[in-house]
This record gives sequence, structure tokens and C-alpha cells, in this order.
Amino acid sequence: MTQMPPFENTEDHRTYQAGEVIFRKGEAPDAMFVVLDGIVAIGNEDDPIDRVGAGSIFGEMALVDDAPRSATARAETECKVVAISDDRFHSLVEETPAFALQVMKIMAARLRRLMR
Repeated sequence: MTQMPPFENTEDHRTYQAGEVIFRKGEAPDAMFVVLDGIVAIGNEDDPIDRVGAGSIFGEMALVDDAPRSATARAETECKVVAISDDRFHSLVEETPAFALQVMKIMAARLRRLMR
């Protein structure tokens, strides 16, 4: 899978324990996340449809279309993630075309993988 450039130096990192919910389906989006370590399960409460690991992102879709979260994200293992706020996300998209293209590539790769 295509991965994001490193965000290790970002101060806004969070740690979640295995089983802990990062966000729930239907919530208003406030950030997307870059996984630094661990595995995050994405899907319905007890039925993940995808898993993302170190170097990938999740939660970006709700920032792109400004809609409520379409799935629940839960730490499958202990995870360390970096939150990219809605404002920072939009600034990165506007100021760094390569960032926007990378997000689109990740979304396309995820869609292709899930459609198999």
C-alpha cells in the first residue's frame, strides 16, 4: 500500500490501547490520522472491513467530503498515531500538491483492495 511521508516529529501524537475506539461511525470529523505504530481496524463496531498499519492513514475521507465518519476506527493492537487536524489537512492539500496526490493514491489503493 502507498504510504504517507513520515510525521514522527509532529507533537500531536496519541497512543491507544488494543480495543480502544479512536472514532465512531457518525461522528463529526476533526482530524485524519497517520499510523506511526500498530494496527487500526476500520469498519463497523465489531466487523472490520480493513486494517491499516504504520505509514498509512485513516479518517481522511470525512475531511475530504466534510461528512460524518463512515466507519468506526478501533486500535487492534496498541497504536501510536498522529492526528492531522482538519485545518492542517486543508492547508497541506492547498500548499503541497504532492500531499494531496498521496492522499488520493492511498484512497484509490484502499478502494481497489476492498473491491477485490
